[in-house]
Amino acid sequence: MASGSRLLLLFTLATAIVVGAVVSLATGSWWFLLVAVGVHALFTTLVIMGVFKRVEQQDKPDPVTEARADAEVPSRDAAGVR
Repeated sequence: MASGSRLLLLFTLATAIVVGAVVSLATGSWWFLLVAVGVHALFTTLVIMGVFKRVEQQDKPDPVTEARADAEVPSRDAAGVR
């Protein structure tokens, strides 16, 4: 599964569980309020961790692009710098 698909799945699952917990509040039990807040906190944390993990991943250029970039930078010897 692609990384973008996992992120979308994580968002969807977190939203569904939080909405389900909020709907369970309709039963009128105060315990469900604590459960809903706990579920919300848990899945918010998981989503934020997933976002930060994704942001930390850096794209790397392909070898051809990297070779071109290296070729464009003049070497110190060619520039006459010692």
